[in-house]
Amino acid sequence: MKQLLYVLLALMSISMAAQEQSATIKVLARAIHTDSSPTYKATVSISPAYSSYASDGMDFEELRSLYQKALELNGIAWEELKKNPHEFGFETMGYDKEGVIYEFSTPSIEKMKIFLSIKSLGLQRLNSVAVLKIDENGAKLLYGKAMEDAKLKASLIALALGKELGDVVTVEDNQHLNEQVETAIYYDRPVNEYIYSLQVVFKTK
Repeated sequence: MKQLLYVLLALMSISMAAQEQSATIKVLARAIHTDSSPTYKATVSISPAYSSYASDGMDFEELRSLYQKALELNGIAWEELKKNPHEFGFETMGYDKEGVIYEFSTPSIEKMKIFLSIKSLGLQRLNSVAVLKIDENGAKLLYGKAMEDAKLKASLIALALGKELGDVVTVEDNQHLNEQVETAIYYDRPVNEYIYSLQVVFKTK
């Protein structure tokens, strides 16, 4: 019986040691791509469905005309807007009134600011994005910087645990890098930055 107990204890010790040896560290790594000349794109829609007390009774064409005048007063030609930029348009939004979706695109940040500041009856802003270009070399740089960030974070965690950092176990790409990526325009972050992230798991020694 004692011999069996010794064997069980030895096996438990080996198992615990193996678990300690196989401990891993998982980190979320990030890298930032900066585009010096992004394109800005915004999508809006015009419809009596967005009526207010001031626009009650006005039909789509009247609202569209008001918006066209507001654009032209601010130096934006009506022809610069693209009607229904994709296969489907306002009909997908589920309203029971007429409406149209328009897209405006420009390389000028100042012109986009003007476009986004224009107000008109029956107008709704749907989204505004910056379109950044990431070529193959840019993607490689992002991957490299993200892996450097991962190794630095994991090394510090390993040090805090009293361990040494080992090899990479897995890398999970959380974002798909295309030649062009879109980032939403927010008031609290640079408009020309794209934050790329991936998840990396390291062994410890």
